[in-house]
Amino acid sequence: MTVFSFDEDDPVNPLGRLGIDDVARLPFGALELDRDGRVAAYNDTEPDGGVGARPPMLGRGFFDEVAGWAGGSIVAEEFRKGVAANDLNAVFDCAVSRLPYKVRVHLKISPILGTFWVFIKKLKRQ
Repeated sequence: MTVFSFDEDDPVNPLGRLGIDDVARLPFGALELDRDGRVAAYNDTEPDGGVGARPPMLGRGFFDEVAGWAGGSIVAEEFRKGVAANDLNAVFDCAVSRLPYKVRVHLKISPILGTFWVFIKKLKRQ
């Protein structure tokens, strides 16, 4: 079993070796973004909420089209700063008004590929 660390101090990024099909099987939400915040790869871990299939996310802007709740937040600000510095590793616990649970958002650089990852994990109450 492969264990993916979900903490800020994770020094290794094994996700750079994953193909699109491998990303789709991760046990948490994962999106690979380009420098402009456009989705290059993703998995869809959320149920459709009874509204049917959602449009594909590839090529869409994460902060404005996919997760608008993050667009005007510190999450987007840290992403932009990390892209500019070519150094990104930040973790946020977020409450999203449309969700009945909080999420942990981890932004991480993939320096070899020149892309950036967004990991989204549901937080459960203990």
